[in-house]
Amino acid sequence: MPKSELPTSTTISADKATPLWAKSDEEQEALRQSKEPTRVMVEEACIKCGAPEVGFYTVQLRSVDEGQTVFYECPDCRYT
Repeated sequence: MPKSELPTSTTISADKATPLWAKSDEEQEALRQSKEPTRVMVEEACIKCGAPEVGFYTVQLRSVDEGQTVFYECPDCRYT
């Protein structure tokens, strides 16, 4: 197939890249003012009270070349 027959496409970059996960200013302010910690929830039963979901967060406790430590916390009984 000749090069002139190959499909082509043109992309145009935005002036400022905005990641899809970025929150609006209002959402960021609401999270800052909230007293409750925000956790990602997973469908895993709490081993203490049996709640159907627990939240988790990660912390870098060791050196950079090792993985993060994952902590799970129950939203009902606060067991970690």
